[in-house]
Amino acid sequence: MPNDHSPAQAMSTGGCLCGHIRFEAFGEPYDPHVCACPHCSRLSGGPLMGWAGFRPTAFTWTGPGTPRSYRSWPTVERWFCSRCGTQLGAAADGEEYLGICLSALDNGSGIVPVGHSFRHNTPAWLPAIPSAQPPS
Repeated sequence: MPNDHSPAQAMSTGGCLCGHIRFEAFGEPYDPHVCACPHCSRLSGGPLMGWAGFRPTAFTWTGPGTPRSYRSWPTVERWFCSRCGTQLGAAADGEEYLGICLSALDNGSGIVPVGHSFRHNTPAWLPAIPSAQPPS
């Protein structure tokens, strides 16, 4: 898949815990958000999972391994490492962006979520994300 990036664009890198899967993505992350849907909660092992979008043409699996995939919904494919189990990302059929797990990014801690999907599933003890507060 060709990349539509120039050397001046921001590059994000990431991969799995064991290092078998690596990737790079060019451009600013799109729609960073957290999700508390049942799939994301179960896959993350926590109350929510963080996501950032990247265009498929600006994203490359760089190896040495390649991810395995699982269709968690008829229209959603999720990627993970078959060696260590790290959740890496997902793609919804027909969407313009790939969803990459913030926890799989080397620099994910610097990305601030601006949205919160399935907020009603989030435990009451977890405070709302300030950037994703509902309008008053």
